[in-house]
Order: sequence, then structure tokens, then C-alpha cells
Amino acid sequence: MIELIPKWIMYEEFWRALKRRNLWLIRLRYAAAVMLIGIIAAGALFEHVYIDSWVIAGLFCFILLYNATFHRLHRLLPDGYSAFHGLHFALLQMTFDFIALMALIYVTGGVESPFFYFFIFHVIIGSLLLPMQVISLLITATLFITLGGAMMELHGIIPHQNVDGYMPCPMYLNSTYIGVHFTILAVTLFISNFLANSISKELYLRERSLTEAYRQLEEAEVAKSRYVMSVVHDLKTPIAAASTYLDMILDGSLGTLPEVFERPLERSRLRLTNAINVVNDILQLTQLKLEDKPDFSNVNLTELIDEIYQEMRILFVSKKLRFSTWINSEHDVHVEAERRLLKLALSNVISNTHKYTPSDGKVEIHIREKDDKVRIEIADSGIGIPPQEQKKIFEDFFRSSNAKRLGIEGTGLGLSVVSHILKQFNGSITVESPSRLATGPERPGSAFFITLPKSYSPPLSLVGNTEV
Repeated sequence: MIELIPKWIMYEEFWRALKRRNLWLIRLRYAAAVMLIGIIAAGALFEHVYIDSWVIAGLFCFILLYNATFHRLHRLLPDGYSAFHGLHFALLQMTFDFIALMALIYVTGGVESPFFYFFIFHVIIGSLLLPMQVISLLITATLFITLGGAMMELHGIIPHQNVDGYMPCPMYLNSTYIGVHFTILAVTLFISNFLANSISKELYLRERSLTEAYRQLEEAEVAKSRYVMSVVHDLKTPIAAASTYLDMILDGSLGTLPEVFERPLERSRLRLTNAINVVNDILQLTQLKLEDKPDFSNVNLTELIDEIYQEMRILFVSKKLRFSTWINSEHDVHVEAERRLLKLALSNVISNTHKYTPSDGKVEIHIREKDDKVRIEIADSGIGIPPQEQKKIFEDFFRSSNAKRLGIEGTGLGLSVVSHILKQFNGSITVESPSRLATGPERPGSAFFITLPKSYSPPLSLVGNTEV
């Protein structure tokens, strides 16, 4: 019994790959239809060769019609296994192709037709889509039909469709030629089927093992993230408790503190605060990795950035940083994202401009709409990022050497969180340093460029330049 669906192909990625290959076959068939037009042109070019152009044109219309039907049906084909799945679709395509090719062979000389060689291509392509037994059945049926047609032409039962000027001798009347021709054709087709299908099966099995290994890695990553989240969360409690006791000691709640102890305890409290920040960042990043795909919505980017600035305004004013925004649009700009996560990402980048920009510096945000994208530039006149370190700046726990040298506290996870969030929104982030706000070698500045998918929404309000 022929098995259309072998057990070794029952995995999700196979069905997705099969759907892509079915589409590839449809596109290839359009090229084959164009080739028929070339046959008609060749017949007109060579005066001594006569081909019935109307018959070829009719075959061209038939192929174009059923291919267009398959193209439309392909859009309705599910990605996975169903009652009518990709293997049924591939078998239907291959059956129509074999019928069309047999018709082309008959009208171009039957056993004398040079298009018999095209069966080899069809068998190889079919072996990439269907099991070997199915293709073997198609080969057997094809050989039976074409051999039967050749024998009926030999005995005058059906008319021979001759291509005038192609062969000087009528080989369709030579029984020896017919026998040798079909013997070699049968051996070639069955060997091609065996070799192509063996290679295809090996590739599918390897793809299946890789898919399974990737799934196991994903499960291990989730388990590891949950373990890290549990451990880190447990660490946070004693650190927070120790920080609370230090606060009570330093504010005098537990009695007068000798002056000699104040500085060591202040530094201890600072270290514990930094440790809590590290723990929070790790929890935040781990939570992002464990979350499912975000729910996309229409986010008013203009309002969101203004909201972030208002929350951080006191920080910029305290350092006397000049903060300004500019938008190349008369209306609010909207993007496709999840508002909560996008706010977290933008807040991390904007807060970094405050952290790494000395007093009396500049911070500018430029928003540009272009085609279906929105580009956000967040630039500052701060300490910058050394060129050799810019590719590593989005890695977990990486901090630039100049930030460490200047003693600026941080965890090295902020930009990693930003990058992870933006990837979920089909966005991206890059960095340039020096920036256009550079004021000298000591203050080259940095510029972060964020790209997000644009969301189309009616104008909500007019937005101009703002400056603080």
C-alpha cells in the first residue's frame, strides 16, 4: 500500500517548507508556460520546421489556466496538517504537469519528441515534494500511457502528430527504436526518482532533528530563565532588608551614629542600591524573554515621548541639560507597538542621555516619518562610546570602558532590554558616536537611531518644536 504521508515527515516545519516549495513550483510553471511561446517563436524562425502553433497556444492557455487556479488555491492552503494538506496539493500539481507534458509530447512527435527529457526534471522536482512510492506510481502510469500511445501510432490506431522538418526518418515506425527509447527512459526516471528522493528524505530527516533540537533548546532556555528569575527574586528580599536597616541606622532611627561610621555605611547603602538595580534589571530582562509575543496596537509616539520627558523633567533641569524634540510632521506620529514595552525601551535610552551627559549639555530627539517606517534619533553631547565598543553596547551586562573609568554606576542591561523589546516590534536600534551634538574630544556624544513600523491614524493634534 502506498503511503502518502510517511511518519518521518510529521513535524510542523515540514508542512511550512512544503508550502513554500509548492509556491516555488507554481512560479516555475509560469516560466514553463512562457517556454511554450518560445516554441511557437522557434517554429516561425526556422522555415523548414513546421509546428502547429494553434495546438501549442491551446496548451499554453491550459497550463496558464490551471496554474493560476493553483496559485489562488495556494493562498488558502493551511501551513500545517489538515484534511487537504500540502502533499495532496503537490500530488495534484504533479498530476496536471504530467498530463500537460504528455500532451506536449504527443503534439510534437510522440516518441520522436525531444520533450521526453523534461520528465527527468519533473521526477526530480516531484521527489522533493512527494514520497518515492507516489512518484514511482506517476512514472509507471506515464510510461504505460506514452508507450501505449507510441504503439498505437506504430499500428496506425491513432494519428501521428509529426513535426515537419525535425527528423528525416519516421522513427515512430521503428519498433526497435521505441523499445530502446522507453527502456532507457524508464531506467533514467526510476534512478532519478530513487536518488533525488533519497537525498530529499535525508535532508528532511536532518531538518526534523534540527527542529527538534531547537525546540528543546527553547524549552531549556525557558526553564533556565524561570530558574534565574526565581533565584534572583529570592536574592532581592535580603538585599532590600539590609538596605532598609541601613536607612534606619543612617537616619538616626536606631540612635545616634558615630561620625566615623557614616561614610562606610553610606557607601554600603549605595552598593546595596546598585545591587537592587541589577536585580531589577535581570528580573525585567528575564520577564521579557518569558513573555509571549506582545499585543500590537496604535501607539501615539508624540504623546509617549512627551510623557516620558515630563516624568524625567526634574532630572534634566537639575543637571541644566537642554532638552528639545523635533518632528517632521504636522500631526502626531503613530507606531505599531505595545505601549507599555515601548515606553520602557524609550525610557531606558532617554534616561541614559541624562546619566552620561555632563551638566550644561544637550539632548535632542528627532522623529522622522519615511514611507512605512518611523525613525527616532535620540542624541546627546555626553561622554560618547568608544568606536571599538559600539558593536557590543547592546549585549547583556556590557558597559563601555569610559563609563567605568568615570565611575558612572550602571548594570549594562538597559540597552540589552531595549534591543530585545524593539525586535519584538519588528524594529531596530543602532548607535553612532560621535554624534552631531559633539562639543569636543571629551564630549563626543552618542546618537541612538530607533526604527519602528509606522501606524496609520488620523491626526490627533498639531505638534511643533518644543525646547526646555
